[in-house]
Amino acid sequence: MAAKTPAKRRYGKLIIILAILLVVVVGPAVAWLLTDLLWYRDLGQENVYWVFTWGQWLPGIVVGLVSFLIISVNVFIALRGAADTVWADFGRRLRERMLMVVDRSVRRLVMWGGLIVSTLFAFGVGSSAAIHWPDILLFFHAQQLGEVDPIFGRDLGFYMFRLPVWELLVRWLTSALMITIILVAIIYLFTRTVRSLRGFPVFAAPVAMHLSWLLGLIFLTRIAAYYLYRFDMLSREGNNFVGVGYTEAYARIPALNIMIVVAAICALLMLVNMWRRTIYLPLVAVALIIVVGALAQGAYPAFVQRFQVEPNELALETPFIANHINATRKAFGVDNVEEVQFPPRGKVTAADVASAPVTMNNLRLWDYRPLKQVYSQRQAIRSYYQIHDVDVDRYWLDGQQRQVMISARELNIESFSGEQQWVNKHLTYTHGYGVVMSPVNEVLGNGEPNFFISNIPPESTYKSLNITRPELYFSEVQSGYVLTNTTQQEFDYPKGDENKYCTYQGKGGVSLANPLVRYAMATRFNDVNLLISNYVTPQSRILYRRNVSERVAALAPFLAFEDDPYIVIGADGKLYWIIDGYTRSSHYPYARSAALNVAGGEPESVNYVRNSVKAVVDAYNGDVKFYLTSDKEPLINAWGQIFPGMFQPMSTMPDGLRAHVRLPEGLFNTQYSIYRRYHMKDPQIFYSQEDLWDVPHENVSGDSGALRDQAMEAYYVIMSLPGKSEPEYLLTHPYVPASNQQPKTNMIAWLSARNEPDQLGKLVVYNFPKQSQIDGPQQIQARINQDSVISPEVTLWNQQGSQVVWGNMLVIPVADSLLYVQPLYLQAKQSQIPELQRVIVADKERIAMRPTLAEALAALTGVKVTEKPTTPGTDAAAITPAQLELARSAMDHYTKSQTALKAGDWATYGTEQEALRKDLEAMNR
Repeated sequence: MAAKTPAKRRYGKLIIILAILLVVVVGPAVAWLLTDLLWYRDLGQENVYWVFTWGQWLPGIVVGLVSFLIISVNVFIALRGAADTVWADFGRRLRERMLMVVDRSVRRLVMWGGLIVSTLFAFGVGSSAAIHWPDILLFFHAQQLGEVDPIFGRDLGFYMFRLPVWELLVRWLTSALMITIILVAIIYLFTRTVRSLRGFPVFAAPVAMHLSWLLGLIFLTRIAAYYLYRFDMLSREGNNFVGVGYTEAYARIPALNIMIVVAAICALLMLVNMWRRTIYLPLVAVALIIVVGALAQGAYPAFVQRFQVEPNELALETPFIANHINATRKAFGVDNVEEVQFPPRGKVTAADVASAPVTMNNLRLWDYRPLKQVYSQRQAIRSYYQIHDVDVDRYWLDGQQRQVMISARELNIESFSGEQQWVNKHLTYTHGYGVVMSPVNEVLGNGEPNFFISNIPPESTYKSLNITRPELYFSEVQSGYVLTNTTQQEFDYPKGDENKYCTYQGKGGVSLANPLVRYAMATRFNDVNLLISNYVTPQSRILYRRNVSERVAALAPFLAFEDDPYIVIGADGKLYWIIDGYTRSSHYPYARSAALNVAGGEPESVNYVRNSVKAVVDAYNGDVKFYLTSDKEPLINAWGQIFPGMFQPMSTMPDGLRAHVRLPEGLFNTQYSIYRRYHMKDPQIFYSQEDLWDVPHENVSGDSGALRDQAMEAYYVIMSLPGKSEPEYLLTHPYVPASNQQPKTNMIAWLSARNEPDQLGKLVVYNFPKQSQIDGPQQIQARINQDSVISPEVTLWNQQGSQVVWGNMLVIPVADSLLYVQPLYLQAKQSQIPELQRVIVADKERIAMRPTLAEALAALTGVKVTEKPTTPGTDAAAITPAQLELARSAMDHYTKSQTALKAGDWATYGTEQEALRKDLEAMNR
């Protein structure tokens, strides 16, 4: 057999190197694309994947290709214009540096260098185009808003759908031309095509024509830039408001029109210079655009602003301020806020309390922060479970609407380590389990919540809360991947000293039957175990993107999502996550920008936002469905045309889920922030800021137990609005007046968002009389701290091995009065379990603190108030405070006896059991 020639050996090595590069560089990219495709196919959204792929690649390819043609063609023209003597001289200089290159190869090398440079610059310009794929897709599916701007009379849809892409095109073209003329000028200087004569550059005829042509194109792009900038001014922020003001309308916009004419003249001069071929015309053109620009765009508007506007600012700016106010109110959906005048009386009476039984039965006594600690200590059950978040929701239980706190029991995968880490993390421990639920206002004798749902498997107090599918394969904190249907059994839940195991019965995940898919998954997750493990069978499936926020964002990256998903028990007994989705823009004319808290990063700055979508994720299968809150919102209608079938009307959402939709707290906070200034509809009042509102502050306990001042948070509550008989589920937040950018402490108004299905998102504000003093949260807390009964008790508790934890203060309108409610918790210094021990209630004149809300209200009003029975499904007589105290004492003795039993302290156990017997006998009597 003949030996291989050196050439064949070189080719063989080259093929091996190329194959390795293909596997190392191209392989991961292909694996990522393939696994993404399979993921979208698993969710039935393969068409979405292709639209995303081409929607991002195609703009980049087109813009990159056009940029490449512009740059490379002009570079080649410049290189080909160089004389042969230039290349010979360059070759001679290379040889002097021991670089043996023949003269005819120099031109070829430089040409290839120009091609590479052109490709790199084109790639950069094209990549910037790919980032803006949502704007480009919206451009081709533009919608009309049915309203026009007050300056140019264009439909607002032009600004939100068309203008961003026109501006991008001008920027891309300008960038490509600027890069081109710089490269061409360098080439001409390098090849000595441009020479100096008595200090002045002298161009060869082809060079003059070429540079004049490029300069002319740049001046043409300036025409487009000036033209578009006029429209962009409607979203520019000024000193006092956003958008076109008097100076812009009567100086800057006319100046831009002048600049359009000047740029056209300069472009014409460059056309003339293609035949004249002189340096003077380009210099004249550049000087003309600089000088006229400085005068028309700088000096003249500054003169108008200083000598015409500032002495008469309010009179001249009034119509423009009105435009700004109206646009901002519409952009954030605060233009139809129902305004109600509410002059509260001083005292809360027993009749007021009796008139609002639903409100009293749903007052939130449990702050989510201490409650999270209680849930974590009492209901996490095992170290591999965690309580990540506590959400507020409402359920109809035995014919009553009850406000509850609810948390998912999620899997804490970081608790596993050691040799079996991979098996534990990806095969055995695959899911969280169930939820924890308690009413917002009920407390047991030991100061802990009364659980409606607790333990593993979930035990429900109400039949309607029975959970048929408690496994959480998809949740708020899950990350990484898990494998199901492997030869390794999945851990389901702990039962005593044993563990229960299960096999995944869902349809979620991608099949690993194909070896190529296994290889792609191993590459994507950089985990060779996926490829070589004997646990994996052809029936195995891989579940990934299990974080619900990440999951919905991958399906609809053109939307922003609320950063706080909440879990819901469906009517079918399954668990679902609801995540609010936003359409937003920063191109709404005349509207102020505001921060919107969204998942996955820093708050977004937007000047238009709508809660257009409710995303629902099945916690077991991972199925995702998007429901529309409105079929009239223009942005979501455009996306619906781009992705047919992705969105469903809200009417198709199951009733058991639709009963839990609400206005998200993130959007409400943004609206609340906007409304604090834009409740002022009169331009003169707005200009002087004489009625600016602010966020009230309160003192709450920090992690160390010390009180800290913080802005009051919005809170959900079930209550009857003043003047209305039916109770509603509301999201509410009070206001205080602002003074020199520092909030005052008295209350001025109270904003609420309605959450019933037929009123979803509607806002109502209750304005308090400006001439009256209405105490705010800080004033009430100051009175509490000075109270001769409360203050010494709090001081004593803090000195007896315990720590006082202050909860959020609630401000609740009751009939024609205001009721302030603040829970107080005690936490032993060696314990992490806060106990709700006191409830403080107050009105304008009085304060009372008692162990229960009923007792506190009785003390405040001077009339005994009984609490409703907490046992579901019974019609027993009302429970008196004395009975509640006995029940609390009995529960306390029972808990202590169980603790003593576990410790083997039989003496204490006997004592506590005897005390428990006496309490039970007293209750029986």
